Amino acid sequence: MSNLLYTVKEIFGEENDCYLSIHKKKHYNIPLYQRGYKWKTAQVIKLLEDINNFKPDGNKFYCLQNITLVPNKMSNVFNVVDGQQRLTTLVVLLSYLGKKDFVKGKVRFPENSIREETNKFINEIITENEEEILETDWESFVNEHPDFNHQDIYYLFNTNQEINNWFVLNKIDKTEYLKKLLNHVRIIANSISDDSKEEKIFGNLNSKRIPLDGSDLVRAILITRVANEEGQRDSNVKNIVRVNERRVRIGWELDDINNWWSKKEVRNYFKRFISIKSDEISEGNKLFKDDKYPINFLLLLFAEIHGESKLTLEFIEKSNNNTLALYKELLKLHTTLKDWFNDREIYHYLGFLFAQSSLKLKDVWEYWETKISTREDFKKFLKTKIKAEILKEDAVITISSDTTNWYENEQESLVKILVLLDVYWSTKNNQPFLPTSAFEKSGHDIEHIFPQNPKEVKDKKAYIQFIQKNKLSKPNKILIEEFDSNIEDLDFQKKVEEFIQEYTGEIKTNSIGNLVLLDASKNRSIGNNPYSVKRAALVDDINQGTFMRPHTLKVFVRYFDSGKSENKDFTHWSNADIEANAKAIEKTLTTFFKQ
Repeated sequence: MSNLLYTVKEIFGEENDCYLSIHKKKHYNIPLYQRGYKWKTAQVIKLLEDINNFKPDGNKFYCLQNITLVPNKMSNVFNVVDGQQRLTTLVVLLSYLGKKDFVKGKVRFPENSIREETNKFINEIITENEEEILETDWESFVNEHPDFNHQDIYYLFNTNQEINNWFVLNKIDKTEYLKKLLNHVRIIANSISDDSKEEKIFGNLNSKRIPLDGSDLVRAILITRVANEEGQRDSNVKNIVRVNERRVRIGWELDDINNWWSKKEVRNYFKRFISIKSDEISEGNKLFKDDKYPINFLLLLFAEIHGESKLTLEFIEKSNNNTLALYKELLKLHTTLKDWFNDREIYHYLGFLFAQSSLKLKDVWEYWETKISTREDFKKFLKTKIKAEILKEDAVITISSDTTNWYENEQESLVKILVLLDVYWSTKNNQPFLPTSAFEKSGHDIEHIFPQNPKEVKDKKAYIQFIQKNKLSKPNKILIEEFDSNIEDLDFQKKVEEFIQEYTGEIKTNSIGNLVLLDASKNRSIGNNPYSVKRAALVDDINQGTFMRPHTLKVFVRYFDSGKSENKDFTHWSNADIEANAKAIEKTLTTFFKQ
């Protein structure tokens, strides 16, 4: 038997070959503090259908999740503090499938208790002659057996009926179903040795304060099996000590791994690498809860690189015969991902790709494992993937083209280029790493440095004031004074539009040289202010420690300034600035892809 996972056959089993007999216990006892049996029809049918739909293949199995057991030394039984509903349902199902002797007397309530009648019903009706109750209904049954008129017995009666109805209705082969149930359905048996805290354990489990997560199982498998596999060479005392030392060391290593994955910035970065989900215990209840157990991020990524559609216990159990290899693979993945995270260029290239492309970790990992010989080769591979996201039809987008309306027609490509420019500047030495959120547009607007002509008529008044304030035209007081009273007049609207076009028509407003990504709240607060006001507001934010995208900052401090006098005006933003910035972007990208 394995250390935590047991087949249904092993849980009940033959007289001398089951979990009970190996632990020298008589039966599974349901303590009185437990509620009575209360599985409803939907729960019974879901269990039946899930097992039926499961297709055994090699080491694959269907997991019924955990039962928590506490040894009762006084009466030589296992007290079931969690999982009694599943165990009891299995007794009813196995009895129906003809394995009455298999389960008889193995799940019981305390004798001479308020559930004495439930005991009798399970062990004298269900496991003796359940055919009797299949031929009657509840009302007739309790009329004949008034002592059995209890709520939990009603649910047991109903479960038996529903099992029969389901098998008959779906014409299920009982022999094949039984074979699958006994050999390919497993239960996590979590045995706790300290029975003095039994009711507290039950209370904690019942209130879900200490749920058993899939990572707990993986940890137990690794700590016990890896040490055992390494220690199979000898059975002497020296080797036993070595095995125990190895178990402690594995525990430390797993704790260290979990601590690293508990870092918020690590989880936020790698969650984009994950395209699969955890298996579920029940609808909406994940087996591997990555929000509570950080190491589950690593396990999800491990399943991801192996091409799994979801992270399941059966996937982990595929390595049952060589857990040491599984552990070494996990360690290798962890150390590699940690290495990528700490490498400035790899961190930014992968961050860009997993946010801005459909790249899968499985493909990246296969290339890393099989096709590269140096770290620089890997970086070149990543840059090739990035280039494919920026190029169109094998030709570089003409960044400085006067004909491209980036804001209205090329927003997707625009965002990719602006993010890549942030990546470019962040890969330079002594620059801070980009926060994970910066690999996407999320939380940022596409900002026009020279303000865009508003589409809404009501917003054009402020734009006219902006034009006049920045001396792009002679003051037109009448246009402003009459604006509110004539806003609905079509001739007046035409006059407004003609005025705006006359003084801004030559400005390349939607050129890439006039566009940056700016924090959405900051963008809306500065509105149609002139360049100098916007620049001052951004500098003030930086001085207060607010994150600013590297490219946005570079643009506002005029990184493209070649020293020519026409680019020395720090008050206004002109066509010359827009053209110079567009050309600088084109040069930067060309340099990046040639490196």
